[in-house]
Amino acid sequence: MRLKEFKEKIKVKNNQKRLKKEYQNKKTQEKELKIIGITGSRGKSTTAYIVHEYLKSLGKKSVLYSSLGIDSESSIVKKDEACEVPINSIETLDGILEEAKAYEADYLVLEVNESSIPLLKDMPIDVRVLTNFNPKHNEEHYSIEEYKNLKKAFFENVDECVCVMGLGSMMEKEDYEEFIQTNNYPKITFGSKYICEKRGVNLNKINHYLHELYDSLNGLSMQVMVNGKNYYLNTNNILPHNALNYVCAMATLDALKVLNVSKFNDCIKDLKIPGREEVLKVKGRTIVIGMFLNPSLETFKKYKQNHEINQIKVLTGSVGSGFKTWKDVYKTEKFINERKKAREFAMKEVNKYADFVYLTENDNAKEDVNQICSELQSYLTVPSKIILDRAEAIKKMINESSEGDLLFISGRGNKRVLCVSEDKVKLMKDKDVVEEYLKELGR
Repeated sequence: MRLKEFKEKIKVKNNQKRLKKEYQNKKTQEKELKIIGITGSRGKSTTAYIVHEYLKSLGKKSVLYSSLGIDSESSIVKKDEACEVPINSIETLDGILEEAKAYEADYLVLEVNESSIPLLKDMPIDVRVLTNFNPKHNEEHYSIEEYKNLKKAFFENVDECVCVMGLGSMMEKEDYEEFIQTNNYPKITFGSKYICEKRGVNLNKINHYLHELYDSLNGLSMQVMVNGKNYYLNTNNILPHNALNYVCAMATLDALKVLNVSKFNDCIKDLKIPGREEVLKVKGRTIVIGMFLNPSLETFKKYKQNHEINQIKVLTGSVGSGFKTWKDVYKTEKFINERKKAREFAMKEVNKYADFVYLTENDNAKEDVNQICSELQSYLTVPSKIILDRAEAIKKMINESSEGDLLFISGRGNKRVLCVSEDKVKLMKDKDVVEEYLKELGR
């Protein structure tokens, strides 16, 4: 089924009251809009952003909807502003397609998280991408079997397309082969030499794979095999797990038949991924603004062992529960119990790698931020300090740093909306706080 056959209709299920729409005549120009849908356990937002930026570098009209941000010429949403769930309803999806039509876009790049998969079930997507698969990724909301079946559903009983399938570090060979067999359409595969050898997957059957990787605080240098040919890539982006995101992006562009490796390398050299380990270097200090404690902290420890940095200082917090517009699942006893386990696990990881920790707010919502920070502190064995106001905590962290230190501001990336009570928010973005304060200090 193509877009021009994607006719509008509404179905109401009595027990779920769920709306489904299909769309008609969503052509943009004389040629049809190409749609790329990217799902996976990790890396989907970064991959979507890289694909989108490369398409724009070719002079193509591309629209991006991802949790990293929305980039659409017909949208009122600010570019590079984090968006929690980019596709949260049929009505939103209808609006996205209307925007692409108004812009006369060549491409529409969509990050597809778990909740979005059912909404896109009948949508004609040209390239369907699986970045990787970790069966335990979303245990707070799904059983392993539920999560796996949901991801597989994105590739089952679909219209003609090309599928890009990734073999990630947390993926077993059996799961990889199961995903490959979800449909009979063409597959472009990607992974790394190390993972293939570890999982017993024939490297000759992988179209794009990471052959060698050299990483440092200055960025990544990669040797990548593309359909049997060897290429060297460089980017200022840090952390080795990001290398596979670039390989995934290349495989996706190959599926679209627009990959030129030389142009791709030019595009990624200085490309900054919003909210994903953005690096600022100021007077011998390295400030990293990102989302996830791991695998970032583990890599920072290696940088320290290589004498690239001195102390690792971390600013972190924990999401609470009970904000008025959040889904009911975030209010359940199961979620609250799982969140407590996650907090303890996260702080045990921090103990392994950090030299000092600043504990602060991070969408505490209905929960008391002081109680959350005190709970986090109870799990720590490394020195720590509680500073409830996040902006003040960031400033304090910078003030107390020394030359050679790495300051990791984690947990929010490029999010601006901070939920501070059951029904109140304040607007602040970590990077803005850092840049404004450094300007204030004259650095």
